[in-house]
Amino acid sequence: MRPLATALTTAWATLALPGLIWAQSPAGPVGVQRFTLPNGLRVVHLEDHERPLVRIRLQLDLEPGDGPPGRPELAVLALRMLDQADAGSLKAQDIDEALEGSGIRLVQGLDHEGISWRLVARSRDQDRALGLLADRVLRAVFDPFVLEVQRLACWREAGRLDASPHARLRRALEPEQSLRTPTIAGLGAVTLEDLLAFRARAFRPDRAVLILHGDLGLEQAKRLVLLSFGTWTATPPAPPASTAPATNAPTSTAPAAPTPAATVPNPLLVPATGAPLRVQAVAAAPADLAPEAEALLMLLLPEDPALYPVKLRIEPPCLVATLDGETSAPAARASLGARLEALRQRGFTEVDLRRARAAWTAGRALLTLHPEARIAEAMNEVRGRAVHPARLETLTLGALNGALRRWLEPARLRLGLTGDPGVLKER
Repeated sequence: MRPLATALTTAWATLALPGLIWAQSPAGPVGVQRFTLPNGLRVVHLEDHERPLVRIRLQLDLEPGDGPPGRPELAVLALRMLDQADAGSLKAQDIDEALEGSGIRLVQGLDHEGISWRLVARSRDQDRALGLLADRVLRAVFDPFVLEVQRLACWREAGRLDASPHARLRRALEPEQSLRTPTIAGLGAVTLEDLLAFRARAFRPDRAVLILHGDLGLEQAKRLVLLSFGTWTATPPAPPASTAPATNAPTSTAPAAPTPAATVPNPLLVPATGAPLRVQAVAAAPADLAPEAEALLMLLLPEDPALYPVKLRIEPPCLVATLDGETSAPAARASLGARLEALRQRGFTEVDLRRARAAWTAGRALLTLHPEARIAEAMNEVRGRAVHPARLETLTLGALNGALRRWLEPARLRLGLTGDPGVLKER
């Protein structure tokens, strides 16, 4: 169902937009259109009139230079501040009530790639939904009082994670560029000026991708995006955020992550009295890893029986190997290392490759029926990380095993153990 206003919208856009917009992309798959606003915001429009809903996803890429190295607290606190901030004359409570009163669902998140906002609304509420999203992202006013409240909430969350030795080990092994592992000491060091400078550097339209899926036409989508995000401009870069820790900041109980080396003779230790022994290895993905190779490895690695009892999985952007149940630290390290090295040397077979291709194709046929899966695929396409069936079919066994060997190189592994201090001393 097309809204009755579509005809008027099209006429308005035809008259008003040619001088303002767009860099229109070449035609892609049926129902998929791309355009770029003059401010650099990339937009993908997925037209679907069979559902009376509109789904919107805004993805903002973050870069290591947005904050000092090892300071993920800036992104975590900034996201919390946005969720609780006023926007112009609107109070934070007014925005929440407007969303709830219209049945609009807005979810925000933070991962290794950046910040995302996911929004679902009825077609008739699409103007209001996109406007409220723009209010929250672009017009939020950071309040010092809100900062202290959210800092306390983050402290409690960090303390809860520190209560689990397994969570402390996993956090300590995160790559240095991770945006998901704030420390208690780092949270105490963040000031309001740090957050404002971070937002000025990171919240740029030329880093963002906006995807709209649902019951709206192309010209209607252009109008909505222009009205809500057309005034988004990049502010001049602010000075780097301070790196000096606050004098009254609580000390962190989480150990510092080790520096990768050619070998890992001394793994990271997280003592926990009475805890069962766990050894874990984390490896960041190679920079040149092809999306097709990663997709097939995600299917093959958890299914490899030769790895048992080691559990191996891919948590983008990392490969994580875990071994539980051993009673000796040296034996656990040796068992994990031997299995990973054996897999690295052995690789997979042509039969494995064909099986993984078939599984990926079958899964994709089902996933593309779901709107969220279409949005995720469109996002990967815009950012150059999509898996293309043609390239998947031409991926050779040598290329697949080469990607696996690079990923499991000893220099890439971060190794750590947690368990009772008496057991860890045996290492």
